[in-house]
Amino acid sequence: MNIQINSLTNANIYIDGVGLLGRAEEIDIPHPKHKMIDYKGLGMAGTAELWAGVDKLESKIKWSSFDAETLTMSASPFKTHYFQARGNLEQYTSQGRSAELPVVYMMTGVFKDAGAPSFRQHQMVETTSTVSIYHCELFVAGVQIYLYDVFANIYIVGGVDQLANFRSNLGG
Repeated sequence: MNIQINSLTNANIYIDGVGLLGRAEEIDIPHPKHKMIDYKGLGMAGTAELWAGVDKLESKIKWSSFDAETLTMSASPFKTHYFQARGNLEQYTSQGRSAELPVVYMMTGVFKDAGAPSFRQHQMVETTSTVSIYHCELFVAGVQIYLYDVFANIYIVGGVDQLANFRSNLGG
């Protein structure tokens, strides 16, 4: 059996198509987290968890320095932004690096919190912004892993529309 190791160790962030190479230290990319409800009924020996929707999505971006341009961008709660995080997925086997594949995460949302700067002597000023996400998609090597859009009631996983019947049953 040949083991394959996937290594994703770096990325670049784009906001509204503008590359922010070196401006961010870290980004937390959200993925749809399933909201579950407990169901119990007479005659059942236990309780079951049932799918009830998707929780709200949130992303955090830790900026590596004090940057007036990104602080200005993140100050308005009404301006929707298009974000992209792009990485290089390296695959390794016993023969060494066998492939390099693009990983692309796209999301749309509004800044919920621009982040207050933290000043410290002899250290870079850091801020962390929080973004409320309305739409997100993840691609690995050009293949869509998932797409979620809260306002369009779309949730696609591995090419399968998870909400097609739901939308149809609601008449939309």
